[in-house]
Amino acid sequence: MKYSIENDLFKVEVDECGAELCSILSKSSGFEYIWQADPEVWKGAAPVLFPIIGALKSGSYSFEGKSYQLPKHGFVRNNKKVRLINRTSSRLSFTLSSDEETLAMYPFKFDLKISFFLFESRLQVFHELINTGDSSMYFSLGGHPAFNYPWKEDESKDDYYLEFERKENNSIFVLGKGGLLTKKESPLMEDTNRLPLENGMFDNDALIFTELNSSEISMKAKGSKGKISVNFDDFPFLGLWSKPNADFLCIEPWDGLPDFEDSDQELTRKPGIIKLGQGNIHYASYTIQIFEA
Repeated sequence: MKYSIENDLFKVEVDECGAELCSILSKSSGFEYIWQADPEVWKGAAPVLFPIIGALKSGSYSFEGKSYQLPKHGFVRNNKKVRLINRTSSRLSFTLSSDEETLAMYPFKFDLKISFFLFESRLQVFHELINTGDSSMYFSLGGHPAFNYPWKEDESKDDYYLEFERKENNSIFVLGKGGLLTKKESPLMEDTNRLPLENGMFDNDALIFTELNSSEISMKAKGSKGKISVNFDDFPFLGLWSKPNADFLCIEPWDGLPDFEDSDQELTRKPGIIKLGQGNIHYASYTIQIFEA
């Protein structure tokens, strides 16, 4: 079931299944900013990534001498056990708790709450993870929102570019077979805050940034004052991705990474993994803001 919140500017919808953002509809222009999960291209819209991000080597990991299997990006997306727990005119909150099914894949007890707050032109996606087990837990968490573009009929995809908050000197890790990280790095940005959205830039899967100066990125079109900005202060990594030739771009705040090709598959040594003590709470949010021209 889908639930909505709205104000004078936007109507936002979230699917209870997976607590997945599925619509940001402009009331003035009628434009839908979120990809509508066309299964012929990509059937996602904005999945929640937990308790891993990306792919595991051989689809498995080890913890305390036992092997476990997890699907790519974890088990929240498409999860029908997610439940709405709070709804106001400007807020939707959903929750997922560990159970026998999750414990068979991931041996940690948790309560995960995902909330959506709409304030004027800003949508905050807020995560609250509680370790309800009797020992430390290890996890990664992230977002995967896909934004439709072009926004206007007289624009083309070639008009679009990304603008980082600060100038970057950045290489990206090259993804190998099965979406695993290689140790090869490819130069991408040199003393600039601007990254054109070019044909073919996602032919080898996602672009993964691990050492950014910026904590905000904006999607813009040449000659337009409109933009989509994503602030990811709480996330150290950023993924960018699209299907080749698709009319969407994913801007993905991450606090973990896929496995490297030479991973020993030990969960506690997974790149970017977070350790959360017994009874402790982890908070993380990102904010989407839309400025219409």
